[in-house]
Amino acid sequence: MRKTAGYIFVVLTLMSLGLTLVPSALSQTQDIKIVSYSYYFTQGNLDVVGVVQNVGSNNIDGATLKGSIIDSSGADQADSATQVYGQYLTPQQEAPFYMAFSSQPISSPDGTWGTVDISNVDFTVTSANATSSYQYPDLKITSSSATIGTSGDYVGAYLVNFTIKNTGSQTAQNVWVVGTFYNSTGTVVGVGYTNYLTATLAPSKTVSSQIAAFDLNQNQVPLALKISKYSLLVQTQGPILQGTAPIASSSPGSSSSPPPTQHANNSNNSSTLLTYAIVIGVVIVAIAGTILALSKRKPSQTVKEAKASGK
Repeated sequence: MRKTAGYIFVVLTLMSLGLTLVPSALSQTQDIKIVSYSYYFTQGNLDVVGVVQNVGSNNIDGATLKGSIIDSSGADQADSATQVYGQYLTPQQEAPFYMAFSSQPISSPDGTWGTVDISNVDFTVTSANATSSYQYPDLKITSSSATIGTSGDYVGAYLVNFTIKNTGSQTAQNVWVVGTFYNSTGTVVGVGYTNYLTATLAPSKTVSSQIAAFDLNQNQVPLALKISKYSLLVQTQGPILQGTAPIASSSPGSSSSPPPTQHANNSNNSSTLLTYAIVIGVVIVAIAGTILALSKRKPSQTVKEAKASGK
């Protein structure tokens, strides 16, 4: 019986070890998908903008990304990281990101990004936490319209004027808006966000403001960076609710979901599957070995027999 208990202990230990190697159910990086991205240059720096989508069945909070600039030879020219501009993403919900690469590549002859043969940007989702929390859903954009700025710091900027109304029964705290901007082909080319628009927004009250796409002077950018569509995402620090969130709807004036580009790379998916496969294999081998050992073991000896055989 002691041997049997020992074998069972070994099996349970191996299985416990295997389970610790399996990614926690709270970390679901495989559920964040890069839908679209593009890049542009600003004063010698390289800026990458894009959109992610929660393709899983749980709400996701705290999604972060790592990006690597890959040249035509496959070499990694530079790395950066960022956080997705959206909290508590519900299933199928999208949110933008902005990633800056400020250091010039060593291999660039004149120290500028423009001379580097960029093949693609390789993305890795570094964190994505499953949660039962979700944003207060009753902050609705009741109107929005786009224009090109003509004065001050907004000359040439793509501006969206909007109004938000609290259609629910609770007071919202620290409301702000995130914007995603697309060209005519549906590729994301710009992002932006506002400061806090108001400390509180009571039921039936409204707040109006505007949001601009970062960097992109529409009077100067090439056709590929001309903005023709946008999508707005309202965010708030409270109230944060628990349970099943209602299905999110598009804001007025926003585009339908743009088609995904094909050069985004979610390398974390394959590594997650490989980890599961290795762990399952270890557990199966351990159980099989234990069963075989138990089937071949001799009947347990008494203490007296054991002493006799040891002489």
